[in-house]
Amino acid sequence: MKKRVAVIGAGLCGSVVSTLLRNDFEVTVIEQGKKKKPLFNDVDCTTGELNTSINRAEGLGGTTNYWHNALIELDDVDLAKAGIKPRSIEPYYAKAWRFFLSERELAECNRARDANRASIESGECTVAHMVLPQARYNVWNLANERNPGDDIDVVYGHAEKIVPSANGSGHVEVRGKKGIERVEADYFLLCAGGLATPVLLANSLGQDSAFCAGYHDHPMAYIAKVKIRPDSRLKAVSCTATRSAEVRAGLIYTTDDLKTVVYLRPAIDMKLASITGAARYILSDLRNDPFSPKKIMLLLGNLEAIREAILFKTRLGFRGDYYSVLILGEQTPIATRGIQMAAGKRPSLNWHVTPAELSSYDQSVSKFFAEFSDDILERKALPAASWEFRNAAHHSGTANQFVAAPGDTTSLEFFSATKLPNSYVCDGSLLRAAGIANSGLTLVALGYRLADLMRSMAN
Repeated sequence: MKKRVAVIGAGLCGSVVSTLLRNDFEVTVIEQGKKKKPLFNDVDCTTGELNTSINRAEGLGGTTNYWHNALIELDDVDLAKAGIKPRSIEPYYAKAWRFFLSERELAECNRARDANRASIESGECTVAHMVLPQARYNVWNLANERNPGDDIDVVYGHAEKIVPSANGSGHVEVRGKKGIERVEADYFLLCAGGLATPVLLANSLGQDSAFCAGYHDHPMAYIAKVKIRPDSRLKAVSCTATRSAEVRAGLIYTTDDLKTVVYLRPAIDMKLASITGAARYILSDLRNDPFSPKKIMLLLGNLEAIREAILFKTRLGFRGDYYSVLILGEQTPIATRGIQMAAGKRPSLNWHVTPAELSSYDQSVSKFFAEFSDDILERKALPAASWEFRNAAHHSGTANQFVAAPGDTTSLEFFSATKLPNSYVCDGSLLRAAGIANSGLTLVALGYRLADLMRSMAN
């Protein structure tokens, strides 16, 4: 008889891990709801704009119903900060890339990466290689296509807590429409997401008023517009369109051991109105709420957003001489930034940008303008004090007080919840840091690693 695994969450990590384990274990996935929908009101936030557009959702596939799977690796410095030995994850990055891209697609993207690095990396900056596939994948569907096999049971409801048992097995208490249901299992994989998993861990340990510290992200802000020379190398590297993806090169600068990455986005003119206020992220905000009259009106009032969407869909790359400057900044996990729980209330997220972080970002932006002063014909910048940050991809890191994370992914101890027997974490809450990179590719790689380790316990 197969051992039982309960996978909590059917988003990015839960979809990958559950399908990888389906032939070796009896797998049950616990997902909040059957209907695919974004979660707008599950988290309170009083310390800045909370990105609700693509980062929290329920239904099979979770947030991957709304985001374009922007793929980027953590470099060796980022991995060390995240508590991961670089060499231990290399083969799993290879699997993660091939989960999303064919060999031909990957080869095309790698050629663009190498060309961008050869063109740009002669000064102070380095290149952040990000791949944005044209196709938007619901990863539940993609994982089932990549990893077919035995049936996976799905239970819909909210996982309240994990209850281990003295005999080695236990259960998850799931609150559904008919009350509390017990899902029994021998092993528990917590893949509920960077904001939900630490709450589930704390509740399972009787800490319903815990503060889950160590939150980090790469907060983002539009900070300027520039007009660049018609023959500027910045045009070529900002966006390279392949047959199935866009390769976007971010320009990374490091100040005081914190990275800032600069991305150029296509603009129409030098007016700052399109990069300030509610309309500045309207393309991503429409992904999960496409019929909102308010958001449609914001889109119609932002011609630059319409033009950018057309350029992406038609694979034309970026065109013209005008560009908006978007930055993403690294955050260091600190004790005062995290998720505050309170019995009977929604969790509250504090993700504030500290004065030291803002200073680092500002200095790095100055380095960018200085290095490419010959390419920039005109610039109009917002002062750093008025940058309108939004949190970005919810790296999290807020499960660190509950996991061992010894830095060696060759052991299950890396993923294990120290006070919950046979429980393992695989989502953004596990990462101690993630630099300026979207963490999705890294989490898929970790999902492959965890599945390999779990198979050793299948019999």
